[in-house]
Amino acid sequence: MTPYDMGRISAFLIAHRKLEDRADKRGMRRDEKDLAAILREASVDELRDLEDLMSGQGFVFVQLGSFDVEGIGPGSRVYLAARRADMPSCLVDSSHVVERMGLGQRPNAAKIWFTQIWLLHLDLIYTQLDRSPLERGRWINASFTREMLQDALSTHINDHVRKLNAVELTNSEVYEVLCAEKGADVSRYVRRFLEIMCEGGLLEERAEGAFRQTLLSAVEMKENFDRSLAPLMLAREQSGQSPSMAQLAGPLLTAAQEIASDGGEQ
Repeated sequence: MTPYDMGRISAFLIAHRKLEDRADKRGMRRDEKDLAAILREASVDELRDLEDLMSGQGFVFVQLGSFDVEGIGPGSRVYLAARRADMPSCLVDSSHVVERMGLGQRPNAAKIWFTQIWLLHLDLIYTQLDRSPLERGRWINASFTREMLQDALSTHINDHVRKLNAVELTNSEVYEVLCAEKGADVSRYVRRFLEIMCEGGLLEERAEGAFRQTLLSAVEMKENFDRSLAPLMLAREQSGQSPSMAQLAGPLLTAAQEIASDGGEQ
C-alpha cells in the first residue's frame, strides 16, 4: 500500500464511513472495488499505519469479517471509520444537522430535537430489545418503524417532560424547547432525523417507513458507549433516577458543550 493508496482509502472512508470487500460486487462503487483489493493485500504494518492515520483524524479504523459479526458474508470483510468519542473529528461538520432539522435560526433547538430523538431511537434498538450497547452483533435485528419513533417521542414529551416541575426547570433550554412542541413538530422532526441518519450511514430504510440500525452505528455505539452515555446513565442510577437513555438529553448536550469548549480533550 503506497502513501497515495492510503490517502485514497482514508478519503473514501471519511466520505462513506464504510468500505466493503466482497465477492458479490453489485451495488459497490468502482473505487470501492479497487480500494478493497488494496486493503486485502495490505500488510499488518500497513494496516497499522492506516489505523494511525485515521485515528489522527478522529476515527477508529475497524476491520470485521464474517466470523466477527452477523450480517457479513463468508469470505467478505467490512472496513469502517467509526467516530472517536474522545476526539471529535474536525472533518465531521455538524452544522448540516442544524440546517436539515429546519431550525437554521435556532441551532440549539435543532441540537436538542436531534439529540432527544437520537436517544429515543437508542431506546428502541437497545433498551426495548434488552440489548447491551456493547452487543454490536445484534444490529441485524435492531429495527423499528417511523410510527414507533413518533409515538415514543410524543409519549416522552407528554408523559415525562410536561409533568416535570416547571419551577425547577426555568433555566432548562431542553425543557423549554420540548414543551413548546406543537402537534406537527413530532412527525416533522422525526422524519428529518431519519433522513439525516440514513444519509450518514447509521440507519437504513428497509421498507417504506421501516428502519434498521447499520453495522457502522452498532460499532460506533460499542466503541463510544463507555466514554459518552455510560457515565451519564451511572450518575442517574446513583441519584435514584431512571437510567433510561431517553432522559439523557440535557446531561449529554451539556457534556458535548464542555468537550467542545475544551477543544475535544477529556
